[in-house]
Amino acid sequence: MTGHDLVSFFKTKYPENTAYEWDHVGLQVGRLNQKINGILIALDITEAVIEEAIKNNCNTIISHHPFLFHPLKKINLDTPKGALIEKIIQHQLMIYAAHTNYDVGHPGMNQMLADKIGLTETDVLDVDENGIGMGRIGTIAPLSLDDFINHVKNQLDLKHVHLISHHDDKIIQKVAISGGSGSSHMMAAKKKKADIYLTGDVTYHTALECLELKLRVLDIGHYAESHFKTALKEELIAFGIKGPIETATVEVSPFKLK
Repeated sequence: MTGHDLVSFFKTKYPENTAYEWDHVGLQVGRLNQKINGILIALDITEAVIEEAIKNNCNTIISHHPFLFHPLKKINLDTPKGALIEKIIQHQLMIYAAHTNYDVGHPGMNQMLADKIGLTETDVLDVDENGIGMGRIGTIAPLSLDDFINHVKNQLDLKHVHLISHHDDKIIQKVAISGGSGSSHMMAAKKKKADIYLTGDVTYHTALECLELKLRVLDIGHYAESHFKTALKEELIAFGIKGPIETATVEVSPFKLK
């Protein structure tokens, strides 16, 4: 098995041309004709993830967030990014990214998250002018706001979340969700009359705008997307990708509650 087998999977399930124009997906470092000894699936490419791949004899890493996202003008090996590039090349690792092409796909990131929190009767939340859909909206058995928040934290293994709400006595039943930084889809959640919208990386000024819109938002953070690792592993196995497939165990949220 080589990297071309991975490309075959993604062409079938999550084609690169469905990614947003600003995104950088697919092969990031390495050679597609390289034989794959093992695959490690990770949310991000960090030194700890690279060390785990090397330790587990996985010479291929599939990450959700692209390792090379912003254009490089130089590769200084004394910088953190440069040092990681050096280690990747030294150990002949192949780095492959599946980002917004995975987000907009089916089941993909957002259906996986919707399923994790128990949404039913789901539909795409927001469709752009190119017909590409992001997020999900669906229903859940009615819960008080506090009970719903505890349910989400339990299902997504979250230690804390941030609530943006104009009042807290609402019963939650219609739920919208978009993994990662989904503030650009909040108007779709409002138009579709979601009782609450789950996403990550909500800024202060966006939070104020949500209050003005009377849109209740639960910021679940970007790290909630880490659940994709198990989902993608199962899809790769079902597609027929052979060999050891591991999920990164060393990743933790960079935020700590004090």
